[in-house]
Amino acid sequence: MRDPILQVAGHATVLARDDIDTDALFPAEFLKVTVKQGMAQYLFADWLAAGHPEAAFVRAPAATRVLVVPRNFGCGSSREHAVWALADYGIQAILALSFGDIFRNNCVKNGVVAAVVSAPDHHKAVAALQAAPAEAASITLDVAIGRATLPGGETIAFALAPGHAEQLLSGEDDITRTLRYGAELQAYEARVRAAQPWLERID
Repeated sequence: MRDPILQVAGHATVLARDDIDTDALFPAEFLKVTVKQGMAQYLFADWLAAGHPEAAFVRAPAATRVLVVPRNFGCGSSREHAVWALADYGIQAILALSFGDIFRNNCVKNGVVAAVVSAPDHHKAVAALQAAPAEAASITLDVAIGRATLPGGETIAFALAPGHAEQLLSGEDDITRTLRYGAELQAYEARVRAAQPWLERID
């Protein structure tokens, strides 16, 4: 269990590149690290070393809480480390035209809102952030109603994957959600033991 996520609000940064994969987010050389705390130091490590402008926000004075990205964000390998690093840095939500499927599922497991917006609304978000003063470049996402408020007050719609809003709002992890059906699981196990007792036989 974790705290329910009803709303995310904070400084937003635009990354203007499609197909940012998990290897860019968290280079393979650091995969031996398995403790989530401190993973932010490896976020975009190779891109920072190469001077990629998309990674510059990591070292910017204003801490980014919301990323606005184009298509296929988080594609590539299934490494959950990429989401761990983003969350450890402080990223709480990502607005995108589309996500890598596994990355999107890893986001909700770690309390990061992975929100899909239409192309026109993505354009509105980018334009509003680019026009806003740095101190006002923020976005607020209301998970319950699927609306994001842009700088200036305009709102746009976003969509979450099926079941993700419920999981974010409830604060439940996958195990807790499964245990909702504890009585049904125990009844199933009892039926299996009765029908196939040899499965539990210990010689």
